[in-house]
Amino acid sequence: MAIFFEALDVSVLNMAIPQMELHFHFGPAAIQWVQTVYVLLYAGLVLLGGRLADTRGRKKIFITGAFLFVLASLAAGFSPSFTWLLVCRGLQGAGVALAIPAAMAIITNTFTEAPARNHALGIFGAMAGIGFATGLAIGGLISNYLGWQWVFFINVPVIGAAILLALKFIPADEKGTTKRVNNLLSAVLITVLMILAAWLIHDLGNIGKDYTSFLLLLFVFLVTGVFFIRRERVHTAPLVDFRLFRLDGVITGNMGAMLLGSVFLSYIFLLTLYLQQVLHFSSSQAGLILFPFSILSGIISKFVLPHLFARFGVIKTGIIGNSCMLCGILFFILSYFTNSPLLFILCAVLSINSLGMSITFPCVTILAVHAVPEQQQGLASGVNGTANALGGGLGLSLVGLVMQVATVKGGRPYSAGLAMLVVLALLAILQLCRYYWRSKSFNRAVIASS
Repeated sequence: MAIFFEALDVSVLNMAIPQMELHFHFGPAAIQWVQTVYVLLYAGLVLLGGRLADTRGRKKIFITGAFLFVLASLAAGFSPSFTWLLVCRGLQGAGVALAIPAAMAIITNTFTEAPARNHALGIFGAMAGIGFATGLAIGGLISNYLGWQWVFFINVPVIGAAILLALKFIPADEKGTTKRVNNLLSAVLITVLMILAAWLIHDLGNIGKDYTSFLLLLFVFLVTGVFFIRRERVHTAPLVDFRLFRLDGVITGNMGAMLLGSVFLSYIFLLTLYLQQVLHFSSSQAGLILFPFSILSGIISKFVLPHLFARFGVIKTGIIGNSCMLCGILFFILSYFTNSPLLFILCAVLSINSLGMSITFPCVTILAVHAVPEQQQGLASGVNGTANALGGGLGLSLVGLVMQVATVKGGRPYSAGLAMLVVLALLAILQLCRYYWRSKSFNRAVIASS
């Protein structure tokens, strides 16, 4: 339930943005900070949330994060000003950064056997895909008929119920999980690094006009990155244990999460613009078109995904999911070259929203945490969340850059942005194929030597 509403909260706002622009009298350049603040605070603090879950207690941190999210959602719905709304969105991001890694750690420590754990993580990850799809479907309907404030109010009763259920059913934290965490500076440094990385990509479009600012940004980014790595290596309680990245599954899972975030969030951005600016649908009409596909994604997660895991395993299932993402992007591109664009758009939404996200997200989640020691499950979950959010931010910046260049040169900005998504989707498939063949070769070597 928590991951469902976290994912829904990201996507539901895309359809409510036009109403927010009218209410606060801001343009797109300013209103996009409603999403940016949330993503940056979430991505910057999720590692700290994972570490706190491991050291202060998973149940305690989950309930704290969920409670903060509820309060911030309620306050956001009553926002008297744009500044107040931005503060509330930042607090929402902080609350989710605490709750999500703790929730994943609770699952991985409750289900210790591999099949049961994979099934539970599959459901957990699938809820994110369903949440994304549902947010796109209902965001326009809610904002049109109830007001944009209700995209925040809907969180209150459901997450409130999740807190009550957690208090009753989640086992108490083990004694001894009360270590102190004094590494807030590292969380700040991660947030700064993410902002600088997104800014660097965005500034590539102006490098021909003023390369000095780009070089200055690059210098600051490199210095900050080196300082962060050196600090983590010598710190007595590092926010990131770099030994995690000795595990090939952790690297593959987090690379997969990053690429999935970059493809899906950029796709949402392009789809929203295409439906409303090119096909001239209202936000409520767009929501009605997308709603059946969110229902289908839930059916696939419940009934199809377990059979895929049983038949093909996690890695092959992930390759299937990423292939669906790629097919969806190709359908999106074909919509530009036909007299029936809506048909190809529906095929794209089916491939990405209903199939791709519902299948791929659980796979990269499982890969990122399945081989990690129990005492580091929260940290591994936090790293996975950071990778996904970072991929989303960098992907949007990269697609925006490509569209900007295409516009300046008289090309087709939508086609250019989608072409970049094709490249990213192919990379996602290839890196899973690499891990599959490497694992297969390793297993053959072990059998031969035994």
